[in-house]
Amino acid sequence: MKQKTASSRPHFARTTSACLATLLTAAATAQTAPSPASDNSLDFSNGQAPSDFFDALASGTVKGNIRFRSEFADVRGFEDSWANTVRTRLGYETQEWQGFKAYVELEDIRAMDDDRYNAAGLNGQPSRSVIADPEDTELNQLWASYSVPVDGVKLTLKPGRQVIAFDDQRFVGHVGWRQDNQTFDAASVMTDLGLDGLAVQYSYLWQINRIFGEFRDWDSDSHLLNVSYDVNGLGKLTGFAYLLDFSGDSPANSSQTYGVRLAGKKQIDETFTLPYQASVAFQEDYADNPVDYDAIYYMVDAGLAVKDIGTFGAGYEVLGSDDGNFAFRTPLATGHKFNGFADVFLVTPNDGLEDVYVYFAPANLPWGLKGKVAYHWFSGNEDIASYGQEIDAVLTKKINDNLSVGAKYAYFMTDEPGFAERTRITFDLTLSF
Repeated sequence: MKQKTASSRPHFARTTSACLATLLTAAATAQTAPSPASDNSLDFSNGQAPSDFFDALASGTVKGNIRFRSEFADVRGFEDSWANTVRTRLGYETQEWQGFKAYVELEDIRAMDDDRYNAAGLNGQPSRSVIADPEDTELNQLWASYSVPVDGVKLTLKPGRQVIAFDDQRFVGHVGWRQDNQTFDAASVMTDLGLDGLAVQYSYLWQINRIFGEFRDWDSDSHLLNVSYDVNGLGKLTGFAYLLDFSGDSPANSSQTYGVRLAGKKQIDETFTLPYQASVAFQEDYADNPVDYDAIYYMVDAGLAVKDIGTFGAGYEVLGSDDGNFAFRTPLATGHKFNGFADVFLVTPNDGLEDVYVYFAPANLPWGLKGKVAYHWFSGNEDIASYGQEIDAVLTKKINDNLSVGAKYAYFMTDEPGFAERTRITFDLTLSF
């Protein structure tokens, strides 16, 4: 089990404290309007703008999220797992005052019977199937932000422990599916450069707070740049550069990635809409990665949304390989969203991955239900003809503004050596305010 060095936590505290002090000083000299509170939160502002800094602190918003999850996993070669866990988050966001705002959030994850599942090797049950939800209590977020218009240019500075999610989260995301989501100790700068439809974000990451509590966090010296522009009539066009350096903890995941992405939809008439997205990226080794490699990524996805019937779609995604020695990786992604809910390909096999898939999301299900089914055909990018196939299904219902339920099913079928047939079934009940 990896233990963090004694200096990593004080480094975060010192850096965040310095940033907070800087923002507090700057906030006293600028003017901007307060932001509205969330509809699902406990708002102490009574709809009034704060009169001073201390009023902004005291009249903020309490946010809470409690999620009960029951998850079953059956991976061939391992014993079945059944995890019943409760994740509780409690946060407090100040009102915005003269451009300044801050947020703190605590998170706790408890298991009702933690010897019934393998929490990714963290609870002493190696013979059971993995369900990566270890027990933990941690500071999930702590950030401050300062926003100010400068000659018509919107500029926001945001240091601290924060959520960062770009585009569809294929490369950088929060992994919200797991009970402990992924956050970053980072300093971010956001701006529109004075252009409508433009969004620019640069983030420097010095620690990756992964989904395994504090036991497997990564020290980082990484840079993220994401630039998007809404092109009228075409969609959102994004260019990105992600330079990831995890030399101390996971050098094999250090990489430099450069790419572009387009996502949009075309309204044909009142009945038919065509949603589409495409992306291409190039990746090479970076920093102290022990492997010298380069690989390509590309994806296309198109659908047909039919009013009162639903959305039919198909896609093709490739995570390329460098002659079968090493493959394109996305270690900061919300991997569960891609390549099947069974989580077989969270780390790309060295032979790469090709995923051909179809899906259908029906409209107007009874009782206000929303759902989706998908089918995947997986193969290697170099030599392996087939990794297997997978069927996925998800069903959710929003009971009211605060309560929702969901169920998910995944079945991965394979005869390929090195891959295990598996089934995952999940039920969620979430209360948010």
